[in-house]
Amino acid sequence: MKILFLLLSLFSISSMAATLEVVGACSKKPLLSIEGQNHFETVGDFTLHYFQKNRIPFQGNERGMNSIFNTPVGLDAMEVLSDTQMRSYGWCYKVNGKIPDVYADEIILNDGDHIEWFFAYAWYDKGWISMCNPAYEVKSPQFCK
Repeated sequence: MKILFLLLSLFSISSMAATLEVVGACSKKPLLSIEGQNHFETVGDFTLHYFQKNRIPFQGNERGMNSIFNTPVGLDAMEVLSDTQMRSYGWCYKVNGKIPDVYADEIILNDGDHIEWFFAYAWYDKGWISMCNPAYEVKSPQFCK
């Protein structure tokens, strides 16, 4: 009976957690991986709490991130490839492997959710072609020395 109680207690503790990873510009290997207690309402709240708690440098708010680990923003985050092509870099996120089409403060966080923030680019070729392409797939020399 004691073993059953212990197993149920461990299950309830682990089921109240969520995980957070940050993947940078040059490698699929996470720069940061955290398992944290889920006492937050949204993905945005969870992200802000654990970035602040772990002193991760960032610019952004519960809606989204402009910079994590001092990545460039604005014109410094653009890569001009030709007269008609460029990549514009920034941060996207996934929840359980899927990219939501809303801000991070609009996604309700559930126990066991896996959040991944990843440095990504939007592709422009005479018009916007795609977005949230992982930056590590192209390993731009602008970000990967």
